[in-house]
Amino acid sequence: MYVNPEIFKAYDVRGVFPEEINGKAVYLIARAFTEYIRGKNKQPLRIIVAADGRPSSPELKKGVIEGLLDEGVEVVDMGLATTPQHYFTVVKSGADGGMMITASHNVYRTNGLKFTKKGGEQIGGGLEVMRQMVRRSIFQNAPARGKSAEVPVTREYIEYLVSKVDLSGAKEFKVICDAGGGMTALLLPQLLRNIPCKITVLNGDLAFDMMHEPLNPAREDSLAPLKNAVLEARADLGIAFDPDGDRCGFVTANARYFRPDYVAAFFAREFLKTNQGAAMVYDVRSSNIFRETIAAGGGRALESRVGHRFIKELMRKEDALFAGELSGHFYFKEAFYMDSDFLPLLYMLQFLSKSGKTADEILDEFAVYPSSGELSFKVKPGENFLEQIAAHFKDAKEAKWVDGLSVYYDDWWANVRQSNTEPVVRINVEARTREVLNAKVDEIKKLLGV
Repeated sequence: MYVNPEIFKAYDVRGVFPEEINGKAVYLIARAFTEYIRGKNKQPLRIIVAADGRPSSPELKKGVIEGLLDEGVEVVDMGLATTPQHYFTVVKSGADGGMMITASHNVYRTNGLKFTKKGGEQIGGGLEVMRQMVRRSIFQNAPARGKSAEVPVTREYIEYLVSKVDLSGAKEFKVICDAGGGMTALLLPQLLRNIPCKITVLNGDLAFDMMHEPLNPAREDSLAPLKNAVLEARADLGIAFDPDGDRCGFVTANARYFRPDYVAAFFAREFLKTNQGAAMVYDVRSSNIFRETIAAGGGRALESRVGHRFIKELMRKEDALFAGELSGHFYFKEAFYMDSDFLPLLYMLQFLSKSGKTADEILDEFAVYPSSGELSFKVKPGENFLEQIAAHFKDAKEAKWVDGLSVYYDDWWANVRQSNTEPVVRINVEARTREVLNAKVDEIKKLLGV
């Protein structure tokens, strides 16, 4: 069977259902994943499978499980879960790997797969190996067909998260949680029973259908319903989650967007009060305030490429305590260097309570540099735009090629990169003044021809 090689992305698999990704395609991918992680070890494997609530997920999960069973795998079927809950189960159970069926925040016509090795490690370059294995579709016959069992783990997961955060002094904040019709809707009721706050859940029913646009915490306009609810309820804080629950976005009592890199800077400052010298990771798009806060707190600021695979690999390598991405991913060592669905909310409640300040006051401390946010533009394939931009800014104080091109000047910096998941170019610009920011955004757009 032909499987479109383009569905193998930088760190996961994503495609349009059923044209590009379907039960037959994921059957082959599941077999390739099994043989990749098995290697020369012929011992039986145990693999955890979970899915989000997309209409196509049942067909894909069936195909995945059939592929694993034909490889002789012991399959643990979690049913519906958030991606972080799936990661947790892979690690805590000691399983040999995991396959999560989701396309994250992508439109619901698409679906995909996220992969985890034993201990929560990412598969890295294994995706290319798997792509080649699927292309050949020559698989070994297992001595015996595997077995499958359904094992829900929700209570253990919630108890673990709550145990990691000190809410003994938490104030009775009024909080609005927008589940966006996504997977956090299944877990929020159990989580809220363990939080001493007044919390209201919006969009608490699963709604993975064409009538609903996936909630994207990295887009401020996607948080409009949450902002309105916070204002109407006179709440202290709002938080919204993406469909598979591995990203979140905050808004303040005044319905201001508490950008994820500012949240990360706040968390870094608080963590470093009791973890002197800890390593923390930021992505190339993050505001200077994030890295400056880490340095000021005595921590080690580590720069990473954009994407959960790269951040997790760097965190493990450097034993980093915490990481934050502009996209709304927050990673914690205590979550096995993984992104978390609910730890950001729990820590926000803990740190706000201890600070004695409002979320708006905290935001004012970190939103100090004018920023473009992330802007996306379509550029013709094959254009040598990064080299052209590098030549244009050849007088930069510093230029880096960590992920795309980053140029640094005394009063501004910019990152220009090709998206890992979409056919677009993304730019992020930050400056000391609004005038410089606007001028540099226009200059870079002109260079891109947009």
